[in-house]
Amino acid sequence: MKTLIRRAVAEDLPAIAVADGRGFGLHYSEQDLDDFRPLFEPERYLLACEPDDGVILGVAGSFSFEVTMPGGAALPTQGVTWVSVATTHRRRGILRDLMREQHQGFAEEGLALSLLTASEGGIYGRFGYGQAGRSRTVQVQRRLVRFRRDAPGLGGVRLVDAAEARVRAPEVHRRWAALTPGAVSRDDRWWDCLLLDRPDHRDGATGLFHLLHADGYASYRIHHADSTCRVVDVFAATDEAHGALWRTLLGLDLMDTVTSDSCPVDDPLPFLLEDTRQVRTSGMADGLWARVLDVTAVLEARRYPVEIDVVLDVTDPFLDLGGCFRLRGGPDGAHCERVTATPDVHLEIGTLGTLVFGVHRAHTLARAKLIGAEPSVLGQLDAAMAGEREVRHGTSF
Repeated sequence: MKTLIRRAVAEDLPAIAVADGRGFGLHYSEQDLDDFRPLFEPERYLLACEPDDGVILGVAGSFSFEVTMPGGAALPTQGVTWVSVATTHRRRGILRDLMREQHQGFAEEGLALSLLTASEGGIYGRFGYGQAGRSRTVQVQRRLVRFRRDAPGLGGVRLVDAAEARVRAPEVHRRWAALTPGAVSRDDRWWDCLLLDRPDHRDGATGLFHLLHADGYASYRIHHADSTCRVVDVFAATDEAHGALWRTLLGLDLMDTVTSDSCPVDDPLPFLLEDTRQVRTSGMADGLWARVLDVTAVLEARRYPVEIDVVLDVTDPFLDLGGCFRLRGGPDGAHCERVTATPDVHLEIGTLGTLVFGVHRAHTLARAKLIGAEPSVLGQLDAAMAGEREVRHGTSF
């Protein structure tokens, strides 16, 4: 008997949490559910259920965000989340059915793209997602650090409590997000949730400490067991604020190591130091994934550092939202339309999701046989698709 797919209602949250917990090895407490309810939009959750008794076998949900495109424009988007299928019902097409209905709904709403962060890297490519960003973990041996004398960031940082951080950090975050491709918005619900700082979510560390600058914000925890400062959040709208926050974090007494799980590959931190090697990369993984739902809208939403005029043949085996498109763009804007001209570039829609955020080069993707184009066209794509900064979504979802 075919699985029933329906929209969730508010009363489904405890059962959704049980289904999600089984998929990810978690137990949600009543407090966890109470904390999550402000973020829970039931109509954004699809449930695959047994038709006879209604038991939830699969879940696919999403959060409402805005995302910053290269060039600074913000697009409404959905961040896909809480995706799981019961171990007892794998390989029956449940995930495919959930993803199809969810993403067809996104397209019917008029959304240009959707986003996710993947628990496993081999799942979402078949649904048209492409890696749009990277996530880097760094470690710094604090006692070995010396800042360059002329490095930016002298002063201006205050240690504040959570109440003041709640008032002042959101505006700084908005300014940072406007400068950062891939950054997702945080509304009041997200700030309230992120600053709850429940003791059972601290992994044996202290509560959050908050650093505030007129143009930046950081939060961190101290793990006394290994004398480590673990940076939870850091963003800055100016280079001065960035330098000042890192001077403070790397100046904490009694700490041996400072770590961050979300340091962009192009972060200037190493170059603020006399010895750039002191910022050591301890991990690298995919970060943000993007799914293009409206090729024309996505390509017109971003800006291009150099002029580009190219015809793209985009295939979409999952949702059939592809076609042949002519993109003409530059620093002042872009125009994209469906055409019947001979294509210069052949690629699947997931590869377009990778390419459009500018982190990965067209030449690299072509070497992996993900793009078909002449070398001169690949060079044009690399020059035009480059983003002004590394993609960083900034909020885990």
